[in-house]
Amino acid sequence: MGAEVMGVNRAILAVIGLLLLVGGLALGAEDVEVSFLGHSCFTIQATDGPVVLIDPYATYVPYPGLPVPADIVLMTHQHIDHCPYCFGENDRVEGDPILVHLWDNAGRCREKIPPATWIITPEFKMHAIEASHVTESGGGQGWVCLFSFEIGGIQFAHLADLGKPLTEDQIEALSDVEVVFLPVGGAFTIDAAEAMEVIAQLPSVRVVFPMHYYVDGITPWPTMAPLQTFTDLAAETYVVRDIDGYQVEMNASTLPRSVEIWVPEHKPS
Repeated sequence: MGAEVMGVNRAILAVIGLLLLVGGLALGAEDVEVSFLGHSCFTIQATDGPVVLIDPYATYVPYPGLPVPADIVLMTHQHIDHCPYCFGENDRVEGDPILVHLWDNAGRCREKIPPATWIITPEFKMHAIEASHVTESGGGQGWVCLFSFEIGGIQFAHLADLGKPLTEDQIEALSDVEVVFLPVGGAFTIDAAEAMEVIAQLPSVRVVFPMHYYVDGITPWPTMAPLQTFTDLAAETYVVRDIDGYQVEMNASTLPRSVEIWVPEHKPS
């Protein structure tokens, strides 16, 4: 009888301890705001943290979402829809941000596999992984850097203009990613079917933001597929959630338990 009582007491204490731990994690987790500015461009910011902006586009891609202020600007490669600074457009981001571009003189990513840790500021560290921009059909050109980083306790990855599904080394380097910004439009990147393959390659992913697709009247490349090509396919397997507006709040303690596709609108102006 005494052993049974002790077992019950231990079980109760274990449950209480677990509840306290989960409650502590929930209280300690930061809210993170993700904003979609169009094409492959997002900002991510935890409460009181730096604004991290990824892949601003030049005016050649006439989404209305830029300019906006940022503290850190990450650029995955040198093309006009990802690096306005490469084409003399220095006013697409407001303020005096830290500019991060990790390609060498040959356009190759400075980090292959395994990725090094780049300490950009005391609050922000990141990894860069090289990937081919060239698709199976020969679209795209050169190389890109895939970026992974943690903000507000959430592991993010931006997969740039990924041309092919991930290699084993790339999968290993991205093994802890929970939220991924994923190209889906084809022509110059992976297409909808390949994007589905990439999602399956990353079992830790819980939220997918599709990007780099055709928008009538904005995107200069009509060979790219529209977003619906991907979302129709994704809906056969995953929950597809339309976001009202271009901003969404996230929290590490409330990420979905299984993969969801989150589709925000692009910033109107």
